[in-house]
Amino acid sequence: MANKVLFGMSELYVGIMTRNAQGVVTMGTPYKQAGAVGYSPEGSGENYTFYADNKAYYSSYTTGAYEGDLVVARFDDEFKKQFLGYVQLDDGGLAEVKGATKPEVYLMFEVQGDEAPERVIYYGGSLGIPTREYATIEDGVEVQTESLGTTFVGDNATGITKVNYKQGDAGYATLFTNPPAPTLPSE
Repeated sequence: MANKVLFGMSELYVGIMTRNAQGVVTMGTPYKQAGAVGYSPEGSGENYTFYADNKAYYSSYTTGAYEGDLVVARFDDEFKKQFLGYVQLDDGGLAEVKGATKPEVYLMFEVQGDEAPERVIYYGGSLGIPTREYATIEDGVEVQTESLGTTFVGDNATGITKVNYKQGDAGYATLFTNPPAPTLPSE
């Protein structure tokens, strides 16, 4: 069964990726962030064209990173502490710390399809600073969301940037509980 269209977003998870001295990736425990609203990744790349014999003789397109905004109802405090370097103060406040070191992350979510849901994982990411708008209440309450810039460059050893799983794939069922490290098939 193949989806003709995809829509909706739910089941948003983020986790930390670490690498040892040999470059082996370990996937940290996924953290579920409630309130997923949307994600808008745009791929970047570069076109190279070589000219000979007075015409385009060779052309290639290299893929780069995915950049986009992750939008949620509100990033919770635990998310901010784990992934954005925020610190819980002795008086109970949650402080954003300028220049805080942020971990390399992976991002996973589910989208609905006309036939069946699909799941996606992005590797090798960095997260920006949350932005939100504060607004007065006018004729009725309008929820103000938070957004966060993201960049996912993928795994340098394998070149894997993202993986899509369809329902029925072996990785689909375990993606949110046991996310796979980026690994290419053996030859």
